Amino acid sequence: MTDTPKLRELAYPANLLTLARLLMLPAALQAMRHPGARRRALVLFGVAMATDVLDGPVARMRDEVSPLGKLLDPIADKLMINATALALSRTRGFPWWATGMLLARDCGIVLGSALVYHRRAEISVAHPAGKLTTVALAAAMLLYLADGPRSGRPMLYAALVPFGASALVYGRALARALR
Repeated sequence: MTDTPKLRELAYPANLLTLARLLMLPAALQAMRHPGARRRALVLFGVAMATDVLDGPVARMRDEVSPLGKLLDPIADKLMINATALALSRTRGFPWWATGMLLARDCGIVLGSALVYHRRAEISVAHPAGKLTTVALAAAMLLYLADGPRSGRPMLYAALVPFGASALVYGRALARALR
């Protein structure tokens, strides 16, 4: 059986939450670029990431876990986190080395997932370590938005634990899938 997304899945409430997250990204990034819009950036990024907390439970509660949601949610997460890391590196002291690590890991995950889909027509499901990484990074980024490195850096260092675990988990899963 193939895991092919269907157009009708766009109307599922969980997928609408994910799309809303994607639509909030440009406004959040715009606000991040302006020092006077820090509060607006905080609210937009916070609300956007709250949709990530809600979309999975909504999909499961409504029995609407879909191939489109499995595809859109991690893409939305990666776009939101990576674009925010780039913006914060330019404006709020988020370390460039962390942004580079995020981009490298997420490029590896996306390329690996595409390879698995090409070989097996199967959409890889997010691992709890990846979800924890997203939550921890979002918390660090919220702190960078609110107070810069003073508050954000300790949370970023804490986020490196699930980040490293998720890199290992996804690397092993890719190796198993490609055997």
